Parts: sequence; C-alpha cells; structure tokens
Amino acid sequence: MKHLIVDLFITKDEYLKYYRGNAAWVSAVARDGRQVQFPASTLRPYLTHTGIRGSFVIYYDNVGKLIQVDKLGSMA
Repeated sequence: MKHLIVDLFITKDEYLKYYRGNAAWVSAVARDGRQVQFPASTLRPYLTHTGIRGSFVIYYDNVGKLIQVDKLGSMA
C-alpha cells in the first residue's frame, strides 16, 4: 500500500470551515515535498478542543484513491 506522511496543525476555528461545509478538502505538503489533497472528513476522529495537530499517514491505492488516514503522534 502506498502512503504519504503529513504534519498538520489546523486550529479548531479553521477546522470549523470544513465541518460547516465551506471547504471539503484539506491540502498539505507531505514530508517528501509532494502536494496532497484529501477529504477533511477523514480528520474528524482526530479533532480536539485545540483543533487537529499531529503527524498522519495517508494510505492510497495505485490510482491515488484514499484508503485511510492514521495518526502517528503529536508534534512537539
């Protein structure tokens, strides 16, 4: 399975834009420099009172379709 690792810090207020439907996709730069977009809804399980913060592994198939997103851990 192919994967990318991204480090995210999205404030609670910023994530509310996704939650309310004003934005459907999160754009980020992976650690290897590639640009990636994925549905904001995949991050909902990781939302805390401060927002979303941490390193995430984004798994995708051979045609680039998202399979899953897993949290690795908190950023320092």
